[in-house]
Amino acid sequence: MTQSSSDQSTPSQLNRPWSAALFRWAGYGLLVLALLDLIEILIPPQLTNPKWEFQTIGSIVERIPVPLLGLVLIFYGETAFRGKFEQFIVKFLSWLSLIFGIFLLLLVPLGISDTVRINNQNTSQLSAQYNQQVSRVEQLEEQLNQATPQQLNNFLQRRGVSENQLFSQIEEAKQAARSQYEQTKAQQRRSLLENSFKWNIGALISGALFVYIWRLTPWARRAKSGSERTRKKPFMSWFKKRKKKRNR
Repeated sequence: MTQSSSDQSTPSQLNRPWSAALFRWAGYGLLVLALLDLIEILIPPQLTNPKWEFQTIGSIVERIPVPLLGLVLIFYGETAFRGKFEQFIVKFLSWLSLIFGIFLLLLVPLGISDTVRINNQNTSQLSAQYNQQVSRVEQLEEQLNQATPQQLNNFLQRRGVSENQLFSQIEEAKQAARSQYEQTKAQQRRSLLENSFKWNIGALISGALFVYIWRLTPWARRAKSGSERTRKKPFMSWFKKRKKKRNR
């Protein structure tokens, strides 16, 4: 009896697809690494800070390929060679794919809102810096206009310039401050819009992919383990035999 049972178990072990087990273990490992990254990104939270929210969205979206590949590897082979406990895990991961996909889709309006808020903050900060620079130049210009001829001559001698050159430098300083303000504002806005487009589109595509994974894995949410199926087969065959005998 022991020899026959060992002979029967040997072919099943030899025919077991170890590649599927390797893929699945690699997938679980990738999901654990992705979870560690997610914890690092979200802690400590700064929910009222639009810059933190925006950077967090970008960090999550840029790491999406890791959990996405992990789920694909885990779901490889569907229900084949899965134990009862692993059937529970893939069922949980299937629903988690839907939840995470919806979460990513909800990040899109948040990302757009953060883009607007950050742009307004950047504009306000640059405007304050520009107004401060212009205010200092205008104060100097006002002091020169109110100065006496003797005070003005002393100031010009210390600077080593003429009166026309001095006022020309003041106008140039105003224009330089204005030009720097416009250039910096344009650069910040372009960089912000580029990141916003990339991360919001990435969140939209990633969310759709995770929802699609949930749609493609109904077997994980309703399939039963192999041991349960084998337990039901003898009962069903016995039930069919009893039914045939009654019909006779």
